[in-house]
Amino acid sequence: MKSRGIVLGLLLLSVPAFAGPRDLLVQMGSVGGTTETAASYVEMFLRYAETALKWPAGASKGSFFPDPNGALDYIGKQKPGFAMMDPEIWLELRKKEDLHVLAAVHGKGIDRGKLYLVVKGDTFKTVEDLKGKTLVSNHLNSKRYISKIVFDGKIDVATHFKLVPATSPAKGIKALERGEAEATLIDDDQLAESKSAPSAAQFRVIHTSPALPSMPLVAFGKIAKKDESAALAKMVLTMCADPKGAEVCKSLRVTKFDPPDQKAIDDAIKRFEK
Repeated sequence: MKSRGIVLGLLLLSVPAFAGPRDLLVQMGSVGGTTETAASYVEMFLRYAETALKWPAGASKGSFFPDPNGALDYIGKQKPGFAMMDPEIWLELRKKEDLHVLAAVHGKGIDRGKLYLVVKGDTFKTVEDLKGKTLVSNHLNSKRYISKIVFDGKIDVATHFKLVPATSPAKGIKALERGEAEATLIDDDQLAESKSAPSAAQFRVIHTSPALPSMPLVAFGKIAKKDESAALAKMVLTMCADPKGAEVCKSLRVTKFDPPDQKAIDDAIKRFEK
């Protein structure tokens, strides 16, 4: 009997400790931070939510990942109920995970606006001129997203460019300046910052994407409870205007949550799946 108990205990330990329907994943690739350094900020959000929504204290857990691979591993093993994630990851996982958009998330580094294909000098004038050339960027987490949304399905970036993913937002511009790449792909904030680079006068934008989808706050339809999803969606709309909530929003670099823009959501899905 004792040996059977030991075996049972080992089996229980080997089963993944699934997260609960109130747990939160935050995946933001462009705001900086690590899983460890951002842990306290995710905790602040969850404790605020528990109080505002009258959930039991400690009823929710969460984790932050700057990279999609860490987030995908977390989703597969832990099964959270909610997530804030980069729009390209949302589009990649939308069908598989039955994701429902609860709100649009806004903030510096979170709102990308548009993406711009930037070159140095006058050698390259069109996207076609860059075929086979090196593109360095921190916006390459989904080749399908870049192909379908940023370039409107007109090129396959995986075959058109030699892609060099970067973790640092500044690396693309630096690679362009040093001649280590023929092009970079940057967002609104990066474009503004690039104007102070030593070679700024030589930078040229040769392609501008359509307006990009907002980062969504989503519910995992197979995990989250519908009534709790609705309550969370309503709560976040006033969170950043509340004195206590404002501190939480600031810690996550969020300025506000807006109701979902269904037209923009439908348009992004249509282009992504075309």
